[in-house]
Amino acid sequence: MTVTRLLMPAARLAPGALELPPAVAHHARVARVEIGEAVEVLDLAGTVAVARLIAWEGRSCRIEVERLERERGEPPEALVLGLGILAGNVFDWAVEKATELGATVIVPLLTERVQGRRHEARVSRWRRVAQAAVAQCGRSRLPDVPAPVALAPFCAAAGGARLVAEPGSPGPVAPLVTGGSGLCVLVGPEGGLTESEIALALGAGFRRLSLGPRILRAETAALAALAAAQQLAGWL
Repeated sequence: MTVTRLLMPAARLAPGALELPPAVAHHARVARVEIGEAVEVLDLAGTVAVARLIAWEGRSCRIEVERLERERGEPPEALVLGLGILAGNVFDWAVEKATELGATVIVPLLTERVQGRRHEARVSRWRRVAQAAVAQCGRSRLPDVPAPVALAPFCAAAGGARLVAEPGSPGPVAPLVTGGSGLCVLVGPEGGLTESEIALALGAGFRRLSLGPRILRAETAALAALAAAQQLAGWL
């Protein structure tokens, strides 16, 4: 059964009756939610209110929160994706799918082969895409999408088990040990990372991650790397 999910950032959610303001109730009305039907309210900070619509009151509505679910759909530790910025709407798609796969931070990277300019102007759009993806997939937290950064500071700040996707690389195949500090996955843009950028990442403690014998598009590689890293860490 499809459940309508409503976003109320920073809301104080608790069991019992809750009035939804017009801006939030509008989405329930557009979705044609009827009295007695289930809805979920997400505060985007880790809490999901499982509820039912009990009344329409003008432009607002009231729901009855039956229970709260904490950290639903979230990885056990931080899951950081550093991805070279992709042209056009392709990066939007990558942000959407990385959110669905559980990334807690999605860092747009300025690497040598990134094309175009004014990438900072796209950040607000990427954040909206991530928010919509949270509602679609039912997870409970909104991933952070910071302003674009260069590769060197990204690598220097990376922690936990660190992996860089490299076509044709042999490993790793052994289980990953995160030490409680999470996973960090690095994927280049169209054309991949240069040899010097790979060397920079390896020098910062990243390990090579093989994604198979085929050449993947950057957006495909990003999703494959996120899934493979979580599998190696025992999160899937």
